[in-house]
Amino acid sequence: MTVNSDQHSQEPASEEQLRIVGVLQQLKTEQPEASLTLINIYKELPITHPATISDIRGRHVELSTSELQLAAIAQCNEVFIRAPYLEQTVLGRLESIDIRRNLVRLCDFASVELKAENRQTVRVRLNKPISVILHCGPDRISGVVQDISVGGCCINTLVRSGLEGGRDLRLELKIIDKTTGLPNCTRIPCSLVQCSGASAPFRCTFRFQHDQQTEQFLATLINQRQLEILKELRDSL
Repeated sequence: MTVNSDQHSQEPASEEQLRIVGVLQQLKTEQPEASLTLINIYKELPITHPATISDIRGRHVELSTSELQLAAIAQCNEVFIRAPYLEQTVLGRLESIDIRRNLVRLCDFASVELKAENRQTVRVRLNKPISVILHCGPDRISGVVQDISVGGCCINTLVRSGLEGGRDLRLELKIIDKTTGLPNCTRIPCSLVQCSGASAPFRCTFRFQHDQQTEQFLATLINQRQLEILKELRDSL
């Protein structure tokens, strides 16, 4: 996971870090048992858990939290923080982790915008990119999906002609049923939200317009992938 530099405050980093650490020090002094919220976006899945401030030394802040959150921080090398007195979400970079004591030491703090929280449905990154086919009337357009939600997905494709203004768009998604080993296929009605890129490959965003069957199909896929991601994190400890 990365955060673009344009998401950070324009305030000089050294001053911003001192300000953020000062706010956390004030919180620790006035409300020593106050709960912070830690958030990681791991493979598009939000991992969140409460934390408390254990220690503050210089520009380093030590927090106590759950093992699963520590695993997510270790994978991402950073964590988003929400806390009383903080006006914005703060990003802290990983300094060190003590799994035995459930502690993480953070540094290099900066105010950021956590755009993933604007999502209306849970998104997951697939285990590996899936080839899909977009049916646009009589035309078929091949593409690749890397992550998906019940609400929609982005598709990388070499062709955009016919998509904009196209009607009766359907995304053909085929996955292997892990219980039977057989392919399971559905076509999800969708609409084009936007298409970016001056040349191929284009990145096209689609919003799904489900019926009950396609929504259940996708919800099952996403739920299974969430469980896989959580297991992967637990196994990494």
